Amino acid sequence: MLYALGVIAFAVGLLASIALHEIGHLVPAKKFGVRVSQYMVGFGPTLFSRRRGETEYGLKAIPLGGYIRMIGMVPPRADGRRSRWPRRMGELVEEFRATSRTEVTPNDENRQFYRLTPGKKMIVMLGGPSMNLLIFFVLTILLYGLIGLRAPTTTVGSVSECVVSSTATTADCPAASSPDYRKAPANGVLRAGDRITAINGTPIRKWADAVAVIEASADKTISMSVRRDGQPVQLSLTPVLNTKYADDSGHTKQAGFVGISTTESYQRLTPGQIRSVIWQQLGMSVDALKQFPAKIASLTGTVFQGKPRDQAGAVGVIGLGRIGGEIADSSKVAALDKISMLISLLASVNLLLFFFNLLPLLPLDGGHVAGALVEAIRRGIARLRKRPRLIFVDVAQLVPVMYVVASILIVFSVLVMYADIVKPITLPQ
Repeated sequence: MLYALGVIAFAVGLLASIALHEIGHLVPAKKFGVRVSQYMVGFGPTLFSRRRGETEYGLKAIPLGGYIRMIGMVPPRADGRRSRWPRRMGELVEEFRATSRTEVTPNDENRQFYRLTPGKKMIVMLGGPSMNLLIFFVLTILLYGLIGLRAPTTTVGSVSECVVSSTATTADCPAASSPDYRKAPANGVLRAGDRITAINGTPIRKWADAVAVIEASADKTISMSVRRDGQPVQLSLTPVLNTKYADDSGHTKQAGFVGISTTESYQRLTPGQIRSVIWQQLGMSVDALKQFPAKIASLTGTVFQGKPRDQAGAVGVIGLGRIGGEIADSSKVAALDKISMLISLLASVNLLLFFFNLLPLLPLDGGHVAGALVEAIRRGIARLRKRPRLIFVDVAQLVPVMYVVASILIVFSVLVMYADIVKPITLPQ
């Protein structure tokens, strides 16, 4: 039951993101006077539609995207101009042009998309990705501003029996009679539930403050003030020198150690901290796009060679839905953790959609933006030459390239879908 609810919750969030992406295109297009004949969420057979004014709004069966249909996306063919493509490809270009202009009537001459200024074209085409970016910002701000980030508290969660190096192959204590056995300094001194309030008279407000003092106090006795069962208690203990991890990269260091772990709770971030998280995630998304070719190679190895699935590799709608279901169904994850993870997952998807749609390739939004930029540059050059004229970039001439890109995206989507079904990415146990 919870699994199904997780899948449904993520699916609804994804469909809402798609719908808002297309609204990002729809609103400025209508604002600039372009006639929009269709607004659809999904592809394939239409499940539901309703016409309001001149636009048909609907939902289609395959929730892998969406689109709005603007009339006159490409200009009519210039009389007497020959295609630069070989005959068959030239025919494809003109077939695409004819299809994209079927709804254009004589009364729509000034309501065609291609007649917009380059600036307005870019606003329309950037509206969709910008909406994904806005969704990412809103979800991230809500997530870390209202729920917060899980972080260690100053309350003791557990106390170690002995001293064990962080790099040890096992966390088990050696026998008490063994010469390697060293009793942890906190053993018998601190208890689970103790809240550390001060060390050596200095107030401790966050766990990092306690760590800094303990690590710098190897073989030095420290006084520690704690709250135990609501009562203040004064303790003393001597940290011992131990091997600890210095960071997440695996580097180690020698530092003071007492042998305690803390509880964790959600702590709301400040606006500055949220801004830092956003910048960090923006950088991670750019890095993820750079690794896209490697992820394709890894995926083909999984599908065609039976190699294990890269748990950090590419994942599709089916895989994301399964992850959402696993998050909701996990008995090891608290309810607030589940909500946080689902929101974070949806925010990450929207951020990736933002960057992916900006790639300067048709049929992606970035391809149309690139065409508008070329159009603006050519018009600017004409003005500098004092021969200003309306210049329209005929993006229909890029249809063969668009078909190649679309074919690659379709094949990749099929491979991801197959891998998500046969060898899905799963949450760590």
